[in-house]
Formats: sequence, C-alpha cells, structure tokens
Amino acid sequence: MRNILIVTKFTFLEVYRSRLMISLVFLALSLVVITFVASEFTYGASAKISLDIGLGIMSISNLIIAIFIGATLLSKEIEQKTLYMILSRPISRGSFLTGKILGLSSVLLLNSIVLGLVSFFLFVKNGGVIENLFWWTLYFSFLEAFTVLIFAVFFSLLTNTTLSVVYTIGIFIVGHALNETARTFLLRVSELLKIVLNICFFIVPNFYRLNLKDFLIYQQDISWNYILATQLYIYLYLIALLALVVLIFKNKNLD
Repeated sequence: MRNILIVTKFTFLEVYRSRLMISLVFLALSLVVITFVASEFTYGASAKISLDIGLGIMSISNLIIAIFIGATLLSKEIEQKTLYMILSRPISRGSFLTGKILGLSSVLLLNSIVLGLVSFFLFVKNGGVIENLFWWTLYFSFLEAFTVLIFAVFFSLLTNTTLSVVYTIGIFIVGHALNETARTFLLRVSELLKIVLNICFFIVPNFYRLNLKDFLIYQQDISWNYILATQLYIYLYLIALLALVVLIFKNKNLD
C-alpha cells in the first residue's frame, strides 16, 4: 500500500507541475467570461445556460485529460527508461500501475472540483437553486472520465499512443450512441441487430447512464433506484476492466 501511495503522489505532482494546471486556471476564467456573455443574450434562462456551459466545459476537459494523458501514462515511462529503474526496486507491476492510475485520477478529481465549484458559483449567482442532483451529476461525470482513463491505459498497453487515443475516443462515442441506437426502428425488425447490440452493451460501457446533466438542467425526476443501479453497474464494470488492465501489464514484455 505504501508503494502505491508513493507512486500516486509523484504522478499527481508530475501532472500538477505541468502546463495542465495552467490550463485549468484558464478554463475556469474562460468559463466565467463565456457564462457572463451568454447570460446577457439569454434573458430569463441565464442560470440554466451557465450550468449547461459549466458542466459541459468540465466534462470536455476531464475527457481530454483522461484520453491524452492516460494514453501516454505508461508509454512515456517506457520511452524514458524510468519504468525499468522503478520496477527494479521492491515494487510490483500491479502496485506501480495502480499508483499511476490513482495519481492521474486525483488530477481528474481536482479538475472536477475546481470547475464544478465555479459552475456552482455562476449558477447560484444567476438565480439558480442547487439541488442534491447537482453533486450527483459532478460525481457521475468524474466516474465517466475515470472509465475513459482506464480504457486509454488499456489500449496503450496493446498499441501505440495515436491508436490508443483513436480507440478510446471510439469507445466513448459508441458508449453514448448505444442508448439511442437501441431506440431505432431497425431493432424492431432485425433480431440480428438486437443480438449485436446486446453484445455491445456487455462490452462497451453505457456512458449515457452516467450523463445526468439533462435531468439536472431540465429538472426531470430521477429515482434513487436509477442512481444506485447505475453506480453498481459502473463499479462492477470498472473492477472487471481494472483487473484486465493489471493482468495485461503484469504479463507485458517491456523489452
């Protein structure tokens, strides 16, 4: 456990000292400016607009961090030969990988908290009333980005950085499109398409379930059963995916 925490700490500090934190400050300031300008042209709906823009910028920035840094999380260590030096010490591959993932996920969490609080401030300032669903939306957005991060790491163990980014973006798009595809007319007339879609639902995470922004903005009702079932679903999926990633990394030839 101590080794995992050490790797987590240094991974977080490495990213924190990069230009990523400068970008976070820039995003927060941009969010304030964009929301102010948008609210001037949306009389009567400035609170919803500010919330929509804020959560949108937060989700996009989380995804960019998860995809592009996740895809280089291990390849950079291998190219710079630092991975060999670290693994020569009394630390297992599984502990090292877990620490790297936790370190980057803490950056995602920091990004979510900062931009989430900015969105919170702008929403309240424009007359919005915060409900518990707001915090659930932030939490589920983080889980979505964390899942994307694990996929980026997974693909980086199997192929090069460019293809890792492409495949991860593809998984994200498909994960959001599956729910709408399930409603199409073709599925009512084709049993084969139903089978293919069911297989896709089993392999690809249903990111649509993690998107609570529409429920929040349009004040739609959402049941506790939905929230609990979605958490159980994504936790089980993440456990299986993480176990697969650790297994691949343990058996990967690093020469």
